[in-house]
Order: sequence, then structure tokens, then C-alpha cells
Amino acid sequence: MRQDRYTTKHFYQVCINLEPRHYEFLKEISDIRFNGNYNLSIQYLLGKYLNYLYKIRITATKKTETANYQPRTKTYRRWNIYINPVLWSKLFEMRHFIGYSISALIRIMLDWEMQSQEYDIIPLIPLPDLNEELPDERRLNNYLYQKQGTYQTRQIFCSFSDQFY
Repeated sequence: MRQDRYTTKHFYQVCINLEPRHYEFLKEISDIRFNGNYNLSIQYLLGKYLNYLYKIRITATKKTETANYQPRTKTYRRWNIYINPVLWSKLFEMRHFIGYSISALIRIMLDWEMQSQEYDIIPLIPLPDLNEELPDERRLNNYLYQKQGTYQTRQIFCSFSDQFY
């Protein structure tokens, strides 16, 4: 397995828009499973739900940059968390491919995780079936693409050091 190792000095302070119940659940998973580390919690959610996120991709049908997927509610609050820059850049790139904002991606994954732990919630987007075929109207074949080479699985490790200024 190929591994990428990054050395970073600081976490980024970022703002995400979550409902209080989503933030409390993220805080709960971080405290119970990952010793209060939000990075490891979000990385865990990405590892578990990445294929499902690709399945709900809306970039092929999205016509505007507006957030029409967000429910109308005034319960969202802005929360500041510190996050690894490598993980944040991964989320930043994913938002272009999947079509949802970073906050929405985190909310969707938290909904699915709450549902898997049998919380009584109605998720923003239901967990898709990975074995289900897409209807013909959603299939797009508007480009030709050839790839040569082999795939390798990759792990990313980030260590934090005060040696770099």
C-alpha cells in the first residue's frame, strides 16, 4: 500500500454550518472514539461513506451554484473547528466533484452515521443503495477518457512538528 506523509505545523480554523444536534453528535463521536480529535472523526466518516457520497453526486444535473439542496430552517449555526489542512483540501476538492458544500457533506455523513447508530432522525438525503443501477436519464457519456497505469491504495499520515517555520 502506498503511503503519503505530510508534515504540517498548524491546524486551520474553519467554519462549518451545522445544526446543534449535528455538532453535538460530531463532538460526541470525537470525544468517545477519537479522544476529541475532529480530524479523525471526519476522516472516519469519509472512509465509511465515500462511496455513498459518490452515489448521490449532483454535479451532472446541477445547473446553478445555489444551495437548493438545503432545507429551509433557521437552526443552522456557524461552528469553528480546527482541522488538518490536508483533510480540508480533500473536502474542498470533493465539493466540486460531488456538488454539495463542505458543510452539507459533513451534515449528510453525520445524518447517515446517526441513522446507523439508530438515532430517530430523518436524514437530509437517504443512504443510497450501492447495488442499485442508475436510471437511463441520469447516465451521461459526454466525453471519451482513456487511462493507463495501475491503481494503488494510499494512506495519508500527517505529523505535526514545531521544526518548520
